[in-house]
This record gives sequence, structure tokens and C-alpha cells, in this order.
Amino acid sequence: MSSRLIRMAAIAGVTALTALTATSCADGGGGADAKSSPAVAASPQSDGKGEKAGKKEGVHWGYEGVGGPANWATLAEDFEACEAGHEQSPIDLDDEKVAEAPVDKAITIDYKPVTAEPVNNGHTVQVNVSAGSRIVIDGIPYDLKQFHFHLPSEHTEDGEHSAMELHLVHADKNGNPAVVGVLMDEKAGTSAFAGLFKKLPPEEGATAEITEPLDLTAFLPGDRDQYQYEGSLTTPPCTEGVKWTVLKDPVQVAPEGVAAYKALFPKSNRPTQPLNERELTAVNK
Repeated sequence: MSSRLIRMAAIAGVTALTALTATSCADGGGGADAKSSPAVAASPQSDGKGEKAGKKEGVHWGYEGVGGPANWATLAEDFEACEAGHEQSPIDLDDEKVAEAPVDKAITIDYKPVTAEPVNNGHTVQVNVSAGSRIVIDGIPYDLKQFHFHLPSEHTEDGEHSAMELHLVHADKNGNPAVVGVLMDEKAGTSAFAGLFKKLPPEEGATAEITEPLDLTAFLPGDRDQYQYEGSLTTPPCTEGVKWTVLKDPVQVAPEGVAAYKALFPKSNRPTQPLNERELTAVNK
């Protein structure tokens, strides 16, 4: 695929992000099989965009079998970046490849209590949120649109997966995507996700009702040290041009929460991709 076509695909994918609302999984919605359901990646799915970027009529993608990640690029013409792209996500967060960045390069996280609607989109549980929360990167605000989960984690640390990963998907005023990843370690005890994971919609297309506002800061670690790199959505169409921030410290998720999510989506992660010539930086606040 020519560089010109890749650039055109990326532009189209970023434009689609402006529709990032109820039925998509911004960087990569997870799914145990190749269902044809609305999804948006990440992965940035992120794990991505908020419209039906992962779905075309007759195109079935998932995480295993013929519709799995190894074959995504063959499923549709605009999925070719999944193989041809050179800035793909997720990646291994290898400390031996990290360059230190100054503290003022850290993103600012400004989250407010939100109303939330969990949606089972066939690839993950995506939680669409009310307006008012954002991050700021290099002085540019990115509004939070939705968050969703992957199992096991998509990013790895020195080759090791966490039990799950949370992706918080944002977009600036022009629709350019930015995703914050939070690694989730399985551990018995109190978990900020307990209430939410009791209300996971069990069927594709189903929604759940959350009556109390969610405090999203409870989903984040207290320490905001972070990795940063330029990447892509982690689900088809694997569009590049996504600003990724992965917080270094994990948060805790209870075994029963992991089990509840795994019952719906036994596997929902794309394998890690080569770093190639990209710079992976770390900001230690």
C-alpha cells in the first residue's frame, strides 16, 4: 500500500472520530469472536473512533480465527494499515527503549464526575460519558468521549501482560484522537470497578443504567508517571495518528470483576506491534 493511500486512510479515520459516541470503541473494542457489530478502535481502538469504524457490511473481525488480528488487513481495503502501518498499537513498554522526557511534557488529566451509559457493542463494554472531562497535551485540550476495556491488557511491560486494560478515549476539537491507557492488575480486595462490573450488559446491543455519577479519578492510579508515544487504533481500521499515554502504575481489579468481564469477552486484545523508529518516552512526575 502506498504512503499516499496510508495517509488518506489515516485522514479518513481521524475524521470518523468526530462521531465518537454510543456505538464505538475508540481504540479497540474487545471481542471473543469475529462479530459484525459497531466498534471503533482504540485502540486510538482505542482502542478508537466513536462511529462504526470497525464495521462494514459483510466484514467480520474479532480476536481469534479467520477474523483475528493476523488477518485484519485482508478483511477490507481500509483495514490495510493493520499490516502496512509503521506506527501501530499496542506496543511493549520496554524500559530499555525509553527516553526520559521533561516533567512539563506530562499530560494534564482533568476529569469530572460523569453520567455514564455502558453499551455491549459486541467487541467490548464501552461506557459513553457526559461532557466536561478532558486531558491536555502540549496545551491542546482533548475531551473524553468514552472508555472501554480489554482482556488481557494490550500494552505489555517488559513482555508481561496485566489482567486487563482500561482505555479512556478523547478527541480534540478537530477530531484528532488521544487515548489514556491504564493497566489493571488482578488482586483481591476493594476495587473502584466493582459497581460498574456488576452492571455489564450481557448481550450485544444491550445497555445498562448507572444512576449515580462516576468519579473517573477513582479508576486512575495516584501516581501519574506515564509513557507516551505516537500510535494507532488497536482495532480495525488501525488508523495511525493517535497520541497514546499509558500510566506506569497499575490499578487494582478484583478477581470477580475480571471473571465478569471474561464471561462476556474471553479474549479482547491485539498482540503488541513493533516500535520501529518511534520514540517511546517516559515522564516521571
